[in-house]
Amino acid sequence: TETKCYNNGNILCLMMSLRTGVSGKNEVEQSPQYLSAQEGEFITINCSYSIGINTLHWLRQKPGGGLVTLFILSLEKKEKGRLRATINTKERYSSLYITASQSKDSAIYFCAIETQCSPSI
Repeated sequence: TETKCYNNGNILCLMMSLRTGVSGKNEVEQSPQYLSAQEGEFITINCSYSIGINTLHWLRQKPGGGLVTLFILSLEKKEKGRLRATINTKERYSSLYITASQSKDSAIYFCAIETQCSPSI
């Protein structure tokens, strides 16, 4: 199923992706799954994960474009312009914040985890 995001100038459309782990178990979940906001609003996108990780990646894909890495987090928060990301490894969640949202923020946002797999014996 293809979802399209249309920008009418003052509404921005944000969609989040749900990643499932091996065996169909949800190991990463984002909320909300879909968000429509007015320009100038403060936006929060949450990502929770159920396994230990090395790093967490926040990525963005604009319509017709490729994936762009916004942040790579391990223990600390990071900030870049109007975007800020935090991580809580004890509670196993991360949040992406967009301050003073703009129409150019319309995109699909992804949360991905990098974990170290140990070989089965």
